[in-house]
Amino acid sequence: MDDGGDTRRPRARSDATSPAPMSPTRSRRGTAGDPDFVSPTRRATDTEGLRQRNSMASRRSSGVPSLAPRTTLAQRTQGKFTMAGPEEGPQMRLAHEPFVQPGYADLNPSYEQPANTKPVWSLAKPLPRVVRSGMVPTKDELLQARQNAQLPAENSQKLGLQVDPNDLEQGQIAKTADPRKMAAQVEDARLQREANFMNKLLSGDATPSARGGSRLSRTSSSRIRRPSAWDLPPENLSTVQEGGTPATSETGREDDEPPHFSEDPLAPVPELPEYQADDGKAEALSLPDLDEIHSAYPDDLHPLVQELVEDEVHNNHTTWSVIRTHHREALAEALGVFVQLFVGFSADLAGTFGNSAGTYSIAADWAWGFATMAAIYVCGGVSGAHLNPAITIMLWFYRGFPKRLMPEYFAAQFLGAFIAALAAYGVYYESIHHFLQSNATTDIVTSFVTSQRESWIGVGTAFFNEFMGTAVLTIIILALGDDQNAPPGAGMNSFIIGLVIMLLCMTFGYQTGAALNPSRDFGPRLALLALGYGRALFTNPYWFYGPFVGAISGAFGGGFLYDFFIFTGGESPVNYPWERTERAMRKSKMKWARRLRLSRKDDGEKTVQ
Repeated sequence: MDDGGDTRRPRARSDATSPAPMSPTRSRRGTAGDPDFVSPTRRATDTEGLRQRNSMASRRSSGVPSLAPRTTLAQRTQGKFTMAGPEEGPQMRLAHEPFVQPGYADLNPSYEQPANTKPVWSLAKPLPRVVRSGMVPTKDELLQARQNAQLPAENSQKLGLQVDPNDLEQGQIAKTADPRKMAAQVEDARLQREANFMNKLLSGDATPSARGGSRLSRTSSSRIRRPSAWDLPPENLSTVQEGGTPATSETGREDDEPPHFSEDPLAPVPELPEYQADDGKAEALSLPDLDEIHSAYPDDLHPLVQELVEDEVHNNHTTWSVIRTHHREALAEALGVFVQLFVGFSADLAGTFGNSAGTYSIAADWAWGFATMAAIYVCGGVSGAHLNPAITIMLWFYRGFPKRLMPEYFAAQFLGAFIAALAAYGVYYESIHHFLQSNATTDIVTSFVTSQRESWIGVGTAFFNEFMGTAVLTIIILALGDDQNAPPGAGMNSFIIGLVIMLLCMTFGYQTGAALNPSRDFGPRLALLALGYGRALFTNPYWFYGPFVGAISGAFGGGFLYDFFIFTGGESPVNYPWERTERAMRKSKMKWARRLRLSRKDDGEKTVQ
């Protein structure tokens, strides 16, 4: 699975003597201008190096001592260790690459597509950094700032603070005992950043008129294609997280310089823009004409907010492959949920049959953890392996997961859980009927669904059991996905989350069974209802206030705690200015009013009056 660390996949080169026919798009491959070109001199040098290594190996095998000084592991790796061992070198990385026959990439163009062509909110690697509507000003806010232009650090100077506007823009704000002074500096920093950012967007080369539209195209079907000013080259994808602009707040590190995407250098930006005229009066910001602003950009002014990816490269060989292309994330999510829950339900059934008392089994906790790890490896690079509607909702609210994908994800998660329960029941059908001859159906039901395991567990205890378990899970997921915290790397995210699930099952499983997931409980309830276990499955309201209300509210609570105490990215609503949050809520209310046709009804009532 891709761990998000190496964004370019080096391809194994064939030693075949007869070259494969090249398509017109790859006519430059094998030339001196191609980065993958290997000159005859390089080949001779590599041959000599191979001979030297062979001679050294034979000398070592013959017992002749080597004169080369011994080095320690720390010296050889330069101290770059991960939880999976020392950092992988280029030779080891090439050794792990598969053989690729010449012509394969021509028939399967998506194989050479960069791994981070589009953002994937995955639990298997750091989460993407995207520009959200709350991070950028709207047209009205920009026009108001144009009309009421102010001096740099004006708010801070009104409070008697002597600050450098450049330091404010870089976020260097000293702590004081007066919150008003810090708020004034934050406001000055935000205004200055947005003004410079909008000047660069509106007056630079990245104008919609030059690009033929306001949508961002990130098609990257060939390595030899020269990137434009709005394309993300593969070598920069590890710095710019999967789906954002490389301009400013995307990287999360304000001290990083924006990379140059073309051979032409960017125009120098003065440290202190000229906000004052010769007479000392403040001038308006140097922005384009108002008509250009109104006609060029959408309401949120940034093309990334509307559409992250316009086009991709896919391997469509059959009719089904076209259908799969348009629903690949949902299909992968359904398969991942099926793998996780099928293994988990089977482990619970095996534990129930192996122990006549039906007590809680530690072995089942390990099975759930490793089943979750396997599911993330199955679909983590495609759908992100949320495996949980509560996690999907949390990633939408706090990390900008596209809400247009949420209905498909929910359907896939509940459908995968439903089918997984039916499959586990079918595999253990004979054992279940043999077990029911001398035992009650309660043990079979509790192998699939969660509930109060003991009679003394009340509603409040059951609710907070699910709430706290999901909150802890969310905090750990966001910590593992934060590239500015301590991401494990080397593909370890899946393994660690599997261990976390095992730990949470051990911790919170005794009282309720630890659903921590609406689909994990509701899907098998529907399956048991279809198998004839009766409506008693829904008489206890725990199925709603536990896995649904408790898990979803716990995910929101855990996300808030992590972002409030640790996360610094602007994509989280916790880091929005309050007026931006009000604006987002107001826009959402208006959008739903239009969808429900409430606005037309109100207009009709006004007309009648």
